[in-house]
Amino acid sequence: MSTEASQLLLLLTWMSPAFPTGAFAYSHGLEWAIEQRNVTMCAEVRQWVEDLLTRGSGWNDAVLFARCWEDDAAELNELALALATSRERHLETSQIGRAFRIAAGVFAAPALDDEEIAYPVAAGSACAAMGIDRQHALLAWLQGFAATLTSVAVRLVPIGQTAGLEVLRDLAPVIARTAERAASATLDDLGAITLSADIAAMKHETQHSRVFRT
Repeated sequence: MSTEASQLLLLLTWMSPAFPTGAFAYSHGLEWAIEQRNVTMCAEVRQWVEDLLTRGSGWNDAVLFARCWEDDAAELNELALALATSRERHLETSQIGRAFRIAAGVFAAPALDDEEIAYPVAAGSACAAMGIDRQHALLAWLQGFAATLTSVAVRLVPIGQTAGLEVLRDLAPVIARTAERAASATLDDLGAITLSADIAAMKHETQHSRVFRT
């Protein structure tokens, strides 16, 4: 098996929905937005996810993920945790990050010593350490982010499996452009203006009945 093939297989394993990080248990605040009827149809799901990818937490995470190939991981982790806009967002990124670090350890990927590790830094550091191409890793990372949120909408709106696939199809160009931007971004490019999504994440913890942890 060539090095290139082994790296691709490792990337597919790490970014698979089946990789045991527990990401399926988190809605990133989308559950609250759906309950409030702010997201009720496919077009609104697509726009919600696109906004997060291009100007929200998805964009920030992509930049932090990409910087793992060049910057100090411990410093990136401190910044990533500080950028969590609510207690639930902090819980989400740190719990998934911890689970990823434990599971990735099976593949002998170096792990940070931090007790808490943000998911984009855990995944980005592991990919960089194993020599995985940054552009390919970014595409897989962003696709996973979009797929996880779309899955929430499939179950809760509900929009159905076919419609969910159509949302992901329409998001493919957005994911490709965001990956290209993030690959050359610096920490100065960090920034988010998706206030509705941030408020949804804050409100989610007060929801009377909920399916997801965030």
